[in-house]
Amino acid sequence: MANETNTPPAENEAGTTNSADVASTEGTAAETPVTDPKATIKIEGQTFELDASLAQEDKTLKVVLQPHFASIENANITREVKDGKLSVTIVKRAQHKGYAGR
Repeated sequence: MANETNTPPAENEAGTTNSADVASTEGTAAETPVTDPKATIKIEGQTFELDASLAQEDKTLKVVLQPHFASIENANITREVKDGKLSVTIVKRAQHKGYAGR
């Protein structure tokens, strides 16, 4: 029984390690090259600067911009790094209209 107990965790650890490697690779590629303390935000035809630390997570960005742009709640947020500067593009998604409870 001891061998049976040890074998499944080893397989699980290998699977977990692979998943973690993939996640860390994606995170490293997106976060490491950001060297500029300001990020460029593009939303509703406007472009402005914001601290890069506020623009790196969707949740934080939505909290900061919600009072000024109500459409950010359901928006698609994409990030891109060029020459060490973070560029965030926010595109609002169409919301459902009318009552769907029929």
